[in-house]
Amino acid sequence: MQLYVGANLERPPGRKYVEALPFAELSFHGSLPKTKTLGRWRESVPASFRVAIVAPSAAIGPRRAPLRLTDETAEAVAWLKEAIDTLDADVVVPTGSGLTTSKRDRERLAAFIDQLPRREGRHIVWAPQGLWEAELAQPMADELDVLCAFDPLEDPAPEGPVLYARVAAIGARRRLGEGVRYELLDALVDAEPEQAFVALESARSFDAAVALQQLALGG
Repeated sequence: MQLYVGANLERPPGRKYVEALPFAELSFHGSLPKTKTLGRWRESVPASFRVAIVAPSAAIGPRRAPLRLTDETAEAVAWLKEAIDTLDADVVVPTGSGLTTSKRDRERLAAFIDQLPRREGRHIVWAPQGLWEAELAQPMADELDVLCAFDPLEDPAPEGPVLYARVAAIGARRRLGEGVRYELLDALVDAEPEQAFVALESARSFDAAVALQQLALGG
């Protein structure tokens, strides 16, 4: 299994991070950086370093009516498309409880996914929440030809050669300690993918990601 372990970050990582880990998931919660700035950073790190960019909330739209293609979301969607190309990035599309399983919302999801650039060797990842249980989400992801993000500590791994895991330190799991890391790695190994991405989100996500990477390497 080719494993890419990384942290969820609010800005592109520095040299220390890039030297320690092969992957980062970028979430921009405030103002969106200029794509020229992202391009300069991309040129400063090895081509082998993998990046996933999370679609910003401005592109997703309001929680109660997400993924509507409006004038208000158009600017953020245009930025997202340019950022994907500039960073040579995978892209994660998170949807909350506002996206229902109705025909209308399925069509909105498909329309949003359809406008994103697809490139060989890079992935579009849908990260559903709310009513989208695994038995509903995975067939929809297959229909859209995208990966379905999952939490290996909560849900069974989807079938397929590539997996994308997102693990957050929330609720009873406030620390991604050693026991959690062993459980996470075992779940991925048992799924037997050819390639797996793991994005960790916690107060000390860099340290947790480094520890998981070392564990995977037998350290």
